[in-house]
Amino acid sequence: MSVVQKESLDVMTTKSNKPIRRVLVLGGGIAGATAAERLGRAGLDVQWVEKEPVIGGHAVTMGCKAADVCLRCHVCVATDRLKAALRAPRVCLNTRSELVALAPGNNGSAYRATLRTAPNFLCRERCIGCGICVAVCPEHCISIKNPALYGGVPVLDLPLCRRTLGKSCNLCAKACPVKAIDWKEQEQTQELDVDAVIVATGHEPFNPGQMGTFGYGVIPNVISGLDAERQLADQHRITRLSDGSAPRRVAFIQCVGSRSEHAHRRPEDTNYCSTVCCSYALRIARRMQHDIPETAVTVFYMDIQNFGKDFQSFYAACQKTMTFVRARPVDITAGNESAVVIAYEEQEKGAVTTAEFDLVVLSIGIRPAPAARALADNLRLAVNEQGFLGIKGVAGLPQTHRENVFIAGTCGNPQDIAATIGQAEAVCAEILGQA
Repeated sequence: MSVVQKESLDVMTTKSNKPIRRVLVLGGGIAGATAAERLGRAGLDVQWVEKEPVIGGHAVTMGCKAADVCLRCHVCVATDRLKAALRAPRVCLNTRSELVALAPGNNGSAYRATLRTAPNFLCRERCIGCGICVAVCPEHCISIKNPALYGGVPVLDLPLCRRTLGKSCNLCAKACPVKAIDWKEQEQTQELDVDAVIVATGHEPFNPGQMGTFGYGVIPNVISGLDAERQLADQHRITRLSDGSAPRRVAFIQCVGSRSEHAHRRPEDTNYCSTVCCSYALRIARRMQHDIPETAVTVFYMDIQNFGKDFQSFYAACQKTMTFVRARPVDITAGNESAVVIAYEEQEKGAVTTAEFDLVVLSIGIRPAPAARALADNLRLAVNEQGFLGIKGVAGLPQTHRENVFIAGTCGNPQDIAATIGQAEAVCAEILGQA
């Protein structure tokens, strides 16, 4: 049997003749939110599962990169999708929850899912967002997260809580004027009959601290692309960590944690492009030059990934105001007055050159989530050679080799927000075709 014939068979065997009425969606990021909202509004019952206390994934940590015009980073679109999912009918959100088993279903359903939900200790429906508990907590383990989605409702960071550490403390519960904090809440387990499962558990950003020569976590003004995103989200500008000033000389280093055998577990499953790094780096750089036009930007790259239908005009505009150096830096060290010195080999000269910058941004790639392999083993899902879930089928969607089990988003392959939304919608179309 040829590869194409096998992939076609795989596509066929993921479908069922039974109508789909209830769907289990795993993951509270943009892929899971898109699927939950679309299916809920289409009239299907959706059980939406997220292991964290809040939804949002990595998308809510990103900032708008609009300069003189919108640069189509889709961060605002992601936020809108997440808000819509929280308001969607027929969607039951289970936070601090995880799937522990997926067995053959009963009563005509394809599967019986077993969910385990850790106690939240804070009733979101009762909370009025007054912030008193945040103020009185002696360990500062209560904070406001994702206010764009949840308003002022706080979240308990349980590992830091005195009670979790075996100490006595009840200050937050005593201070709460509406008694929204209940320390008697217990872990719960529930079983659900479902007709389909969407796995949208996301990815893990590469940790650049693993590459010691790049100085991340050691040199103050070396940050990751995700750090830059968080600065844009929180303070709407990018500054140096050493003194809070706006950098005038900025370097972006591409392919950090991508296309490199040395930064990963094994050479044979890591030499891939993360697809998103070029787009977010150039958009962030363009935003920085929009805020401060005299900002000098240098981009160290292997090659530039084409992204979006307007890429050529955007790239041409960037080339007019930025310096592009085809080289991989060999070393990054601390310079005088909190500067950062990059040593790189000029390919044309065959010699090592150094350049000094106020800020260095490492464009980190996308890695499979740490729990991806265990989830694949638990659900008996296919895993590709890089560790992402599913094997690419002829329809362009990752195939799981299991009936009515679908994959959406970056747990299946590296992709940006727009592609993630599109893939989740394509999965929904497959499911609604059987509803």
